[in-house]
Amino acid sequence: MQTGQTSDVARRLLRGLGHSAGPIENAWKRTAVMAVNGGVPLEEVARWVDMPVKALREMPTAGRQEDDS
Repeated sequence: MQTGQTSDVARRLLRGLGHSAGPIENAWKRTAVMAVNGGVPLEEVARWVDMPVKALREMPTAGRQEDDS
């Protein structure tokens, strides 16, 4: 096992990134869906998030208004 200041910093950074990945992914997906629901063309949002239109269209809430209840 590596020890020392550099490895400790790298370990803490990677651990933090690992915990942050899920919320970040959820945030960009929700933002993409809100953009589509707000009238931005699906093709344009797909370019913004660098993913195929088909994949964005297949997201569970793509093209539907979110339920605020």
